[in-house]
Amino acid sequence: MFDLSGRVVLVTGASRGIGRAIALELGRAGAAVAVHYHHRADRASEVVNTIEGLGAAARAFAADISDRGQVDALLRAVGEWKGRLDGLVTSAGIFRGPSVEEVDAADWTELIATDLEGTFRSVQAALPYLRRSDQAAIVTVSSVLGSHPAVGGVPYQAAKGGIEQMTRALAIELAPAIRVNAVAPGFIRTDINRTGHEDPTFHDQVARATALRRWGEPEDIAPAVRYLLSREADWVTGIVLGIDGGIALR
Repeated sequence: MFDLSGRVVLVTGASRGIGRAIALELGRAGAAVAVHYHHRADRASEVVNTIEGLGAAARAFAADISDRGQVDALLRAVGEWKGRLDGLVTSAGIFRGPSVEEVDAADWTELIATDLEGTFRSVQAALPYLRRSDQAAIVTVSSVLGSHPAVGGVPYQAAKGGIEQMTRALAIELAPAIRVNAVAPGFIRTDINRTGHEDPTFHDQVARATALRRWGEPEDIAPAVRYLLSREADWVTGIVLGIDGGIALR
């Protein structure tokens, strides 16, 4: 089930964290994976090598996802790689968690440009290629903080809330040719939030607030993305799938 053989999928932010886990999962499913990265070519190469070791095709592609010109160039390069594109996963993003008084113009601009605008530009640039596929699907990556507010990190929460509404709007506009869904992870142990999960007090607070009593791992998110890209999800569009261990129930 959830076989992706013959599909070509671009995963943005695939050199680490959730994006990396998704890229590896799609490789296991048989997809050819375009591994996007920004700074860490070494990590992207490791992901590519691992996917190739699974028997699937992979190639690394560099771009600053907050730069429209680079996003356009990225999608042209990916489209030329295999001559097609069947799926897009927009996992690239950054996190900032200051209090509202501490947010300056640069913080706001950088985060919105990367997380929200970067997601939109990636989708927009992918459309000419996805429209040629008879099995096109997009999965955006939100967060539990996109619908359940917390103290700190207002720009991040605003961006993730925007991604969720964007996903619903895109699902309507791009139907029936392209399905669009989102996943909304809870608190996941990744590099981007290492400060949080390595703080014993905060770590325990999150674990206690989570119904399943633990932080998530990137590998907890990847199988759901594989499903949403697959034929088994052909009648699923416009959803935001929470994968948060039950923390949103609090």
